[in-house]
Parts: sequence; C-alpha cells; structure tokens
Amino acid sequence: MKKIIALMAAAALTAGAVSCGKKAGTASQQPKPKTTEAVTTTNANSTETTTSAATTAATTTTSAVTTTKTAQQPDPLGGGAFEYNDDGAVVFSEDSSKADDKTLIAAAQALFESACRTEMKFTVGCPFETDNNDYIENDLSWRFYRITDSKIHSFSDVMNEYHKVFSDSHANELASLYMDKNGSAYALCGNRGGNIYYSSSKVTEIKSKSDNEIVFTVENYYDGDDYGQAPYTETDEFSVVIGSDNVWKAGKFNLPY
Repeated sequence: MKKIIALMAAAALTAGAVSCGKKAGTASQQPKPKTTEAVTTTNANSTETTTSAATTAATTTTSAVTTTKTAQQPDPLGGGAFEYNDDGAVVFSEDSSKADDKTLIAAAQALFESACRTEMKFTVGCPFETDNNDYIENDLSWRFYRITDSKIHSFSDVMNEYHKVFSDSHANELASLYMDKNGSAYALCGNRGGNIYYSSSKVTEIKSKSDNEIVFTVENYYDGDDYGQAPYTETDEFSVVIGSDNVWKAGKFNLPY
C-alpha cells in the first residue's frame, strides 16, 4: 500500500513539472516589431512631395527616389536648319539667306571643321591608295606615287573629289602635290606633322555678305610654342560660297595646324 501511495505522489510531481515547463516556453516568445516601408517621390520641378506608408510600427525604413530632368544640349547643326551632305559640304533645308546670324555662324563652324579634315587629307598625305613601288620625280627630285584608286585617273579627278567640300572659285595648292603622267595620277604624299600646340578654332562673327558668299571671322587657339610662349589666339578669315542648291562649300580658307 505504501508503494502505491509513493508512486501516485511521484506521478503528481512529474505532471506539475511538465505543466510549468510549457508555461515558461510560452512566456519567452516575444512578438516581432513590424517594419514600415515608405517611398518618397519628389518632383524636381515642384515643391510637392508625396509619401505613402504601408504600416505604422516601432521601426521605420525610408527609401527616397528623386527624378531630375536633364537639360538638352542645343543641336550642333543649327536645330535642323542644315546638315552635312554625303560629301562633307553643308546643305540648308531652306534658303540660307532667311537664316539668322546665329544659325549662319553655326553652319560656318560645321563647314570649317569639314574643310580642316578635307584639307588635311589632300595636302598632308593622300586620301587615295597609292603604289609606293611606282613613282615619278619632279624637277626637284621629289617622288610622286601612282594613285591606284579605281575612280582616280587624272589630276582632274583629284580636283573633282576636293571640290566636293571646297569651291572651285578659290585657289588651292593641289597642283604642286599631284601630277599626271602616262594616263595616271600621281601624288606627292608629303606626310608631315601638325602644329602640336593647336587647340581649337571658333567662328565668331560675320564680316561681310554678298549674294553668293559670306565672310566670317575665325579665331584659332594655341596652347603655346616651343619657346615657352603663353597660350595665344590668331584671328583669320573664312568664307563660304553659296550654291544655287543651298549647298555651302569652303572658299577662303587656311588650315590652322
């Protein structure tokens, strides 16, 4: 009998311990704080700000997104008033005589840059393929190499290519750099370096106008020289010759480098 009573007491003690253990486990679990996500959108052109929040709780995380408009740069080719043609000349969509001075100066700047590239190709080196094993010499023993380009057979063909950008109303130095012989054209290919101190050029103003030609002032900027001179500017003239088809070609021109 004593053994039965002892066993019943032990069972009661065990049940009480299990019950206390469950209560302890439940009391130790704390509720997790909720998180609020807020998105703020700011209009760069307005003082109005809108904020949307999903929930309100002890901890808040904020993410801001701001949209700013970028100012567009002006069209470097005169806002569509003119463009380069396939040859590198400048062509106006309408009569250039109706354009304002700002547009005319922008067009002159575009043509001046094209003229620089073209003059460099034709007078410093040669824009055509040549055969360096086939050459002739002039009175000074300078070597001229035969042009092998299929569309160039004479000095006249060279000039036709050059006059796609330059007007034929102004003189040039190509006659001293190319020659004809035996049904072929030959090029001096007198490669040289450019002025390493040249920086840039800018067409600044209109000097004079006529029905078919406009003369501009161009400023050429240099960073110095071999003798330590400070940066300097040289002023020159550049003219454009206006064709009946609204095509501008370079007239008076000096390569600035």
